Amino acid sequence: MQPLTHAADSCTRCQEYIQAIFQHPNRTRYHHRFEESFGVLRHPHILRQYVRQIQSLFQMAQKPIAGQVILDCGAGFGLTAVMLAALGAKAAHGLELQSPYVHTFRLYREALPPDLPLFMLEGDAAALPYEDESFDAILSVEAISHYRDPDTFLREAHRVLKPGGVLLISDANNGANPWRVYKTKRLWAAFELGTEGEQYYGHRIPKSFLQRRREIIREAAPDLDEEVVDALARGTSGMTRQEILRALERYRQAGELPQQVYRWGTCPLDPILGHYAERLFHPVELAREMERVGFRPRVFPYFGGSRGGWVAWANHILSTYVPFPISIRMARVFRIAAVKE
Repeated sequence: MQPLTHAADSCTRCQEYIQAIFQHPNRTRYHHRFEESFGVLRHPHILRQYVRQIQSLFQMAQKPIAGQVILDCGAGFGLTAVMLAALGAKAAHGLELQSPYVHTFRLYREALPPDLPLFMLEGDAAALPYEDESFDAILSVEAISHYRDPDTFLREAHRVLKPGGVLLISDANNGANPWRVYKTKRLWAAFELGTEGEQYYGHRIPKSFLQRRREIIREAAPDLDEEVVDALARGTSGMTRQEILRALERYRQAGELPQQVYRWGTCPLDPILGHYAERLFHPVELAREMERVGFRPRVFPYFGGSRGGWVAWANHILSTYVPFPISIRMARVFRIAAVKE
């Protein structure tokens, strides 16, 4: 445990950095989702919850933050990396696939001390752009459920971790929870086929993946009949833009319509971003895959607790005293701490 004075100093730095980010002149150029998702962090009690959430992952793994070289994989706008740097990480790195998010990071980075050991790259979790044995810890928080190739990510994480380093996964898509599985499958259908603007379990559907595929095909082939465009869009479920365009070319050359039609219970793929929409993982099965890669994993049910108080105590009691086969089926969130052997 860090001394209380150091903890207080770290909390103060977190608040100072957040205020600087949201007051910087560049703020008018940030991605619109940045304010929508993280503007609430300007409230000190919300920021404390956010920081405690990060700290609790490392406490779970009995791993310090201070003095460590840490990678947040699937970093989004990079604020977790900012908090890690504020909490004393030797170096805090973020990796994010989406260019607009990385651009926002670069804009707000100007608000922070230039000597802060904080770095961000644009890149794919399946091809980590780092040297072997670079990191003491890797985070994947609400991220692995979006990776198109999680098995390759696990191998890459093992490669870039130092011996004894830890991979920390936290995800709300707990495939061991029957109610979560039911709700998520309904959400998948909404992402694939839903109406723009609809709300499903806290998610707003901006535009269905089916409609996005229609637009890709229509843009590439404005001369096609609407019926053909619709057939191509329906038959290319789960494909990226490039794969859709290849299917379109096969149709033009050979008259072959693709047959990859969406089926209920299938996790759909965003054809623009190339990632999955809230993929489910059974944590025990994921842990077995991690063992095959060379990790020593431990699975934890998580019931919340970043607010502190009775919620933290409830999480402790449920996680500690309820038998694991029951608690993991009850928990909305699963966590895994996996040590590289």
